[in-house]
Amino acid sequence: MMAKKAAHSPVRQNVFGATLARFVGKRRSPARPRPSGLRKMPLLHRFAPRKVIRSPDPVSLAIFAIDRVGPAAVRACASGVEVCIAAPDEATAAVFRAALAETARRRGTDRLIRIVVD
Repeated sequence: MMAKKAAHSPVRQNVFGATLARFVGKRRSPARPRPSGLRKMPLLHRFAPRKVIRSPDPVSLAIFAIDRVGPAAVRACASGVEVCIAAPDEATAAVFRAALAETARRRGTDRLIRIVVD
């Protein structure tokens, strides 16, 4: 015997479509206001997209350290004047600020290096 295909009833599809249309707003009359109470539900905020701070690429961190931080450390050590370095983004700047704060405990000239976001 051949197995019968499971057929979805058109009534069930229409009920689902009508319910979905109420939330999406496809068939809404202009006189009827949208329910704004859904936006205030804290449960729905969990599923909303959030602004995500991505961690910087380790290769770009190493390149930035070799190309900019190393020579700046030598300039600060030789001249004794504060040196500013421009970082490409805030995440990279935060990593290098934390690293310089840690190394400034051993080397006083690392306090002369300032990381700014370009």
